[in-house]
Amino acid sequence: MQLEPNRRHMLTLLAAAGGAASLPGLAFAGDSADPVYTSFTAASERDPWTLGFADAPAEGFDAVARRLHGRLPEGLSGVLHRNGPARFTRDEWRYRHWFDGDGMVHGWRLTPGEDVTHHARFVQTPKWRAEEAAGRFLMPTFGSNPPDAGGMRGPDDMNAANTSVIVINGELMALWEGGSAWQLDADTLESRGPRNWGEGLGGLPFSAHPKVDPDGTVWNFGQAPAQEALVLWQIGPDGQLRRAEMVGDVPGGMIHDFAVTERSLVFLVGNLRWQTPRLPYLDSFRWDDSRAMRVIAIDKADWSQRRSWDLPPGFLFHVGGAWEDRDGTIHVDAALSEDSRMATDGARDVMRGTPRPESDGISRMRKITLYPGGRFEQAEFTDCFAEFPQIDPRFTGLPRRYTWHVGWQRQQLRGPTRIVRRDLVSGETRGFDFGEDIAVEEPLFIPAHAGAAEGEGWLVHTALNKREEATELHIFNAAHVEDGPQASWRLPYACPFGFHGCWRPV
Repeated sequence: MQLEPNRRHMLTLLAAAGGAASLPGLAFAGDSADPVYTSFTAASERDPWTLGFADAPAEGFDAVARRLHGRLPEGLSGVLHRNGPARFTRDEWRYRHWFDGDGMVHGWRLTPGEDVTHHARFVQTPKWRAEEAAGRFLMPTFGSNPPDAGGMRGPDDMNAANTSVIVINGELMALWEGGSAWQLDADTLESRGPRNWGEGLGGLPFSAHPKVDPDGTVWNFGQAPAQEALVLWQIGPDGQLRRAEMVGDVPGGMIHDFAVTERSLVFLVGNLRWQTPRLPYLDSFRWDDSRAMRVIAIDKADWSQRRSWDLPPGFLFHVGGAWEDRDGTIHVDAALSEDSRMATDGARDVMRGTPRPESDGISRMRKITLYPGGRFEQAEFTDCFAEFPQIDPRFTGLPRRYTWHVGWQRQQLRGPTRIVRRDLVSGETRGFDFGEDIAVEEPLFIPAHAGAAEGEGWLVHTALNKREEATELHIFNAAHVEDGPQASWRLPYACPFGFHGCWRPV
């Protein structure tokens, strides 16, 4: 697809500028030992939770998982791919923010009658390759300025490819926030380079949470907060670009996720707002609760048409999903916090190995109803704190009943321990708590079969067993999570915590 010349020019400028990309690198003051590296090293000697933020080996991982109990459910066959930061330290200098680590993509292969295997490799971006050869970090990142970092020419110079993964028309891609999707061989996880969707689109931000309509259409966005704009993407089930345009007049709040309905693209713009270009990039944002949290719904068929609502100030990383009534009322559930402490402080504390209660981003699930004319209602679920909401993917954008997420209670600073199913209609929750030894990661819902009712299927998720110092894989009956895992496997090593994943049937 070719863009109109003026539009292509705007997008090319955005790719080259990339927010703070035109700023030079900053020198590291002083030759003394890095205090963040020193603090984490000391913490790792006594606290196995720090294994979730330790460096993975450069060659990656390969192992057969040991079955702990149960059997692979009949009908469940495929590969669980996950992505997350896995290299935080070079030359005894450690990144300052969790989100900076270079991405490692995992493949857990589940095949009936065979062993569960695990395979993981770093995404070989130019950043990774150059820094691996140099033996030190060379580029500024989202939240860190390494010693003697160089300047940047565009977003992909600092692309860590560390946040999520998606399969489109059989093509596996590692996703980040501010640059290109990265193509991978689905079986070997070998890196194949950036995914260019069309002329003039190289390097444009392609965010980490694409949404897939039931018909296979893929929607995504990329943010340009300094320009108060978004790049919107529409991609067909065949992996071919249908449309990409920049839309303006979107407040420069940090947007990580969004939702779709049958008619709309829904963005919740929190109150961590762009202020001025700085390095590291995170420092370009400041908390501003003098304004509302803005919700913007953009018409899928006509990107010039939009509706908006003003909600109380807040912050969010992740949306469960949304649907829309015939009269235009939108229902959306999301994990909302009252502030951005997790992004600005909590994700820095974990790099030192010292989580603090005052830095904990306390997010709860909320169901928000957005009525025509700007009126809204919010229902907050207070039974537990929550993150990583997931839905049955066949109901993306459609009316639905269930959301699954991880949960924890106040003062649980070393990872969530619960898997929760939430009924949005009755308000009922069902959950299973592993206890303090297990830190659970994002669950994925896998339908039992094509015609299964909503909620009929499995949850597949990974977890760090701190007592055993090993990563585990658990499978739940999604309708009865309170019964605990149906089957579990354990690796002979611990992997760093990941963020998001996808399921690839085989």
